[in-house]
Amino acid sequence: MIFGAKKNNKNDKNSENCFIFALSYQYLSQMFKIYITETIYHHVVDAEAQKAASAWSNLYKLLKQQPVEILSVADTERYKAHPEDVLKHPSALYILDVPSVEALAIQKQYGVMCLSGANPDISSLIDVNDIHISKEYEKLGRGWDTVLDSVETLPSNALLLTDRYLFAFRKPTAGDGIANIRDILNELLPKQFLGGNYHVTIIFDNMAKDTTYTFNEIASQLELVKQQLKRDYSITMELLGITPDCSIYNKLHNRMIISNYYMVEASHKLAAFNKEVSTARQLLFPLSLFTESSLNNNSTPPLDAINQTLTTLRDFSKALSLPYTNHDSYNYAVNGKLMEKCIAIRNRLIK
Repeated sequence: MIFGAKKNNKNDKNSENCFIFALSYQYLSQMFKIYITETIYHHVVDAEAQKAASAWSNLYKLLKQQPVEILSVADTERYKAHPEDVLKHPSALYILDVPSVEALAIQKQYGVMCLSGANPDISSLIDVNDIHISKEYEKLGRGWDTVLDSVETLPSNALLLTDRYLFAFRKPTAGDGIANIRDILNELLPKQFLGGNYHVTIIFDNMAKDTTYTFNEIASQLELVKQQLKRDYSITMELLGITPDCSIYNKLHNRMIISNYYMVEASHKLAAFNKEVSTARQLLFPLSLFTESSLNNNSTPPLDAINQTLTTLRDFSKALSLPYTNHDSYNYAVNGKLMEKCIAIRNRLIK
């Protein structure tokens, strides 16, 4: 884990008080951005800027650290009239001049973090920093249900799962990949979603499959799982089975579940359970985007790890349309159907 790494904070007093307005190149590829109504922004800044640094609120610290875009009154009215527009920036934080009930409705319906300026509580983005220790063949509460308790209440509109050896075994004692994905999706897919297709992308080593699995069988079984979960919205499920010849193979070593506002990392494997019984001795880390330490510039936020993975996949996705791309280095399926090739990953986290 990289989240305890110390930063060299050499900023002087003046640079420390400067805000970042999301215009520099380094922020263009980041998934997280804050959209805040002008009146709310100035209310927060004017109140907090007079305080000592030790008394700054977490919201003020977040505004100082992350890219910010100021919204006009017209912008706010547009989001009120067309709340689906928040999905143009599906992993952003919106702080709007709307009642709390209206902000919560946008959040639940479109899976985008939306807060009312009357009570912009960002604690759910910073207070998740869990560690679950599993022992092989011993119960860990309710399995994935226990592990995901701290993040499943966060909004989402997309999921990405990466584990090169997800389907390396089929027997339950070693962790069946299909069964574990079923349990993960059952916990993390929202009960409602009005934003069109919810996106799920699963990436694994196409050559590290159990001998009884074929890529087509994995695709068809996961499509069946998707249907069995019976969500009342459409789900686009992509499978990318990569080989060691694939350009991103060595960059996807970590086993991770990534969503818009959280990540879950497994130190050994995502096929972690046979129901509630652990299949490996390992650590499981559910994390939201920030920690208290990262907001105080003492460590790296989990957001950075998410951005690294998404940048790798974003660059790969862009290269898929180029003439020199090796399309023989992967298999690709969408909604259970094998595709001849992938010309771009569809998941909105990667676009």
